[in-house]
Amino acid sequence: MPAPNRIATLIDLRYTTRKPTGVDKHVARMVRGLAASEGFEVSMIAPRNQLAAAGRIPEASSLAGLPTRAIPFSNRTARMLWAVSPWPPIDQFCPGADWIYSPLELWAPAKHARTAVTIHGATYFEPDFPGYHSAWARFERARMEWFFEQVCRRADLVISVSTYLEAFLIDRFGLDPQRSLVVGNGVDEWFFAAGSADGTAHDPDRILVVGGLNDWDGAAHVLAAADAIRKAVPSMTIDVAGNFDEARYVEAAEACPNLRRLGYVESEKLAEMMPGYLALLYLPNVESFGLAAVEAMAAGLPVIACRTTAVPETAGDAAIYVDQRSTETIVAAISRLRDSYSARSEWVARGKARVASFTWPACVDRLAEALEARPWRKRGRSFA
Repeated sequence: MPAPNRIATLIDLRYTTRKPTGVDKHVARMVRGLAASEGFEVSMIAPRNQLAAAGRIPEASSLAGLPTRAIPFSNRTARMLWAVSPWPPIDQFCPGADWIYSPLELWAPAKHARTAVTIHGATYFEPDFPGYHSAWARFERARMEWFFEQVCRRADLVISVSTYLEAFLIDRFGLDPQRSLVVGNGVDEWFFAAGSADGTAHDPDRILVVGGLNDWDGAAHVLAAADAIRKAVPSMTIDVAGNFDEARYVEAAEACPNLRRLGYVESEKLAEMMPGYLALLYLPNVESFGLAAVEAMAAGLPVIACRTTAVPETAGDAAIYVDQRSTETIVAAISRLRDSYSARSEWVARGKARVASFTWPACVDRLAEALEARPWRKRGRSFA
């Protein structure tokens, strides 16, 4: 029997102990899935100050129970150290590893092992992001530009969650397509189960928004749409699920009588709720994948979306596209679904067909195949 591929997963455990967002789900599903794949031996490597007693992963973590080795300094110190130096190489702390794999935007130099890094987004590089010219956005852009340049030049494999994001890295930072992999994201079984359930009646006067009221998720567009919907259909309400709310939008939301903030909703509960709505209203300013859209489709909920960044790639022809800056087009799309049961049923069927292949096992298989079979170049040893 051939020796297993030994994968040391470089992780920031904070992404595994909080209420999971799309990135957090990716971390847990990809690492757990790879650990369960035949031919792989997966361990964790994390800063000592994030580990519990005896160097174990905290019980509250989605990765609890996996074998772990400690980096003898904090996450902050590690980032600063490896930003300016190749020493100590990370495989010094996990000898024998074939790959140092990070499901997050973390990278560390290795002497013998190959390195694989996942990129989840490039928000601050998007001109449509509100505040693109702000001092904070400029700072974040400069910081991420340095990181992307390093990773695209030095990592053995750069993993993206969409071809939209991959193209950005190739065009802007010269990433070699031979060292690039798109793995995507998957949909949890709860959403597929909700979509396959019989007899769930939807309420034609309820719309769902997922993500919270913030600039990333298009809060200004949602609030403008809420006002227009209230005037056109006074009986309709908009529920916003998510705990990432910006104070200025919360204040504005409180003045919208037809908008309710639900706060964070666990995925199992959210999946159960989705079929009861008329549609998902999805108007992000920036989006490198669009997990909320495909989760809704799997649950049997039509999606009204804008053509922002990676959304059309993910939603394909299974979403009803609107101009997020035109409340008239949004109200018109809602009215069509509300007035025609057959039209809504058609969009439900389109969505389910679209997302049938959006599974986490498929994402893991893409990664496993790349780590195991791709003809990799010999690792370079220089830091420059």
